Amino acid sequence: MNLPDIKSWIKDHLGSNIRVIEQAGRKRTNEYEGTLAEVFPAVFIVDLSSDDEPAHASFTYSKVLTEDIQVTFIEG
Repeated sequence: MNLPDIKSWIKDHLGSNIRVIEQAGRKRTNEYEGTLAEVFPAVFIVDLSSDDEPAHASFTYSKVLTEDIQVTFIEG
């Protein structure tokens, strides 16, 4: 998958529930769940559903390309 394909794939799921798993180094990961709120040319914004975290998180498409983050869209 190349960068334009990733951008298109994510843009097609605008408003969907999303899970993002981010590599935080040395066998550590951060997991975010929420709604795909906005897409921009370089980043996409997730409205988070957890009260323990900030209200929003942004991620770059290049992190998806380099597999630094894993994106999963949740049905239902």
